[in-house]
Amino acid sequence: MDTAHSFVERYRDLFEILSDAVVVWQLNGDIVAANDAMAALTGYGVDELPGMNVSDLLSPEDLNQVMGRQKEQMTGEAASQLYELKLIRKDGAQVVVELATKLVVTKGRPLVVLAVVKNITERKLVEKALRAERDKAQRYLDVAGVAIQVIDADQKTSLMNKKCREIFGYEEKEVKGKNWFDIFTPERNRALAKAVFNKLINKSIAPGKCHESPVVTKNGMERIMAWYNTTLVTDDAGNVVGILGSGEDVTERRQMEKALRESEERYRTLFENSGDAICIVSRDGQVMDLNHAAQELFGYTREEMLALDVRQVARTKDRVRFQKEIEERGFVKDFDMKLQKKDGTEIDCLLTFAVRRDENGNISRYEGSIRDVTEHNRLQQYLRLYVTEFTKAQEEERRRIARELHDETIQDLAILSLDIEALIRATKRSAGTRVSGLRQIQEKVNNIAEELSRLSHALRPSVLDQLGLVAAVKMLIRDLRKTSKVATKLQIFGEERRLPPPVELGLFRIIQEALRNVRKHSGAAEAVVSIDFGSESVKVTVRDDGRGFELPGRIGDFAGLGKLGLVGMQERAQLFRGNFSVDSEVGKGTTITVEVGNGAIEGPDEQSIETVFLTTRST
Repeated sequence: MDTAHSFVERYRDLFEILSDAVVVWQLNGDIVAANDAMAALTGYGVDELPGMNVSDLLSPEDLNQVMGRQKEQMTGEAASQLYELKLIRKDGAQVVVELATKLVVTKGRPLVVLAVVKNITERKLVEKALRAERDKAQRYLDVAGVAIQVIDADQKTSLMNKKCREIFGYEEKEVKGKNWFDIFTPERNRALAKAVFNKLINKSIAPGKCHESPVVTKNGMERIMAWYNTTLVTDDAGNVVGILGSGEDVTERRQMEKALRESEERYRTLFENSGDAICIVSRDGQVMDLNHAAQELFGYTREEMLALDVRQVARTKDRVRFQKEIEERGFVKDFDMKLQKKDGTEIDCLLTFAVRRDENGNISRYEGSIRDVTEHNRLQQYLRLYVTEFTKAQEEERRRIARELHDETIQDLAILSLDIEALIRATKRSAGTRVSGLRQIQEKVNNIAEELSRLSHALRPSVLDQLGLVAAVKMLIRDLRKTSKVATKLQIFGEERRLPPPVELGLFRIIQEALRNVRKHSGAAEAVVSIDFGSESVKVTVRDDGRGFELPGRIGDFAGLGKLGLVGMQERAQLFRGNFSVDSEVGKGTTITVEVGNGAIEGPDEQSIETVFLTTRST
């Protein structure tokens, strides 16, 4: 310590006269001395600094750097060090300094570190500002990217910058001193271009702010150049000695503009000639544009439609639903909506629209087509009514045939069987062979009667009309057990109740067809029919453990696979607005489900159906 103080005292006068800050610290970082300049730099008093440690003036990172370099000096790797770091003042402010350190050695042993500290904060700020200006200028040149050329009064090329050379494909030495127009101007425009240039040189005309002209590149291709702010170059006497021009290659831009114009023309042609109504509607519901088909669809003139608000043609709930879906998905396809014509008529429409956004990405409008499907829907309704009436007529005919089979044919066969039985008894003792023959006849008659009875039940089980769905299904399962090895059982959930005849008949036919498929195609060992009488609906399920099959994309595709029975089940379910589904997997069996809600169970107004059906037939 005494040796360190002796060193300081020996050189104190020198420290004081130096304008730079000087500080001396021991190898552990304890400050031994500092001059007034160091005190002013740090904000501490000259008497405060001795006894402090350099760690009080430096960040941990800078302290590590100082001690690391001190270690290098002690190991002889460096005699002195010069580096930059940030000094922390007493008030917490930071100043950028340049630190020059020297390890003081006495009698071969390191004694203290002598550091000269120079405040370079202002210099750094100036350097930063200069770099910023340089970078700004460089960015301007890079972003500008324009072609610059100078043509002297004799029409010779004096200067071409890098961008200009890139566009034209020449090196400057190839064209410098040669006539600009002879090289770069197409022959058809050359004479006119030279004449205009001479007028500019003679000041007969003033330079324009912008003009476009075709040019020829080295490879013979024509490009379109847009020249901006053509400037006259003059000498000290004011004489025009050349023209400076800057420009850019706008060939692709003009080609794109031409293609866009042609595309817009084609779009406008398609727009106007389309058979579907096409509209452009703002986000707030104002009609912006429409084609002739849209005018015809709604019965308005073009001017009336452009002044129209969609609230005049669409219901509020439909508009809200439409806007919600299109803004969530970005488009709608075949969106079902009722719209109103000028005369007040409502029409069924399918809307296919997409959103369009502005430059900020906000939705600005909707564009798309409107297709009137009113007539299509009416024909579909009439077709459904026709199928309903046809099915009704078919079932009535089945009922009549079943009744006749049961009341007449089967009864007659039963009487015939009794007569044969009586005849057998009468001749039993006299003719054994004859009796055997009669027995065979009787057996055949009984088989025919049994088959006719089964056919009668299949056509129209009377128990369905008399006792309802559950009783009819029980009889169906009992008959199936007689002719099939499939173990079939019935499960009933909820409180059993009667349903409207059309619904009971439809559900029975679906169960009947499903069990027929189980018996003929599934290879199942077990089948379960369940009927669930819920409070809001009735759900029927037919499940088997058979071989199953691979499901197509839609139930309607079953027809193409030859599975017409499943298609028929779905069509029957649709007649009473039931939900039909099939679940099957190869090797894991099949489950058929049909559910009908209370709204469908209540059924449509039969009188209104009959009225519409008769109207359809009359038209």
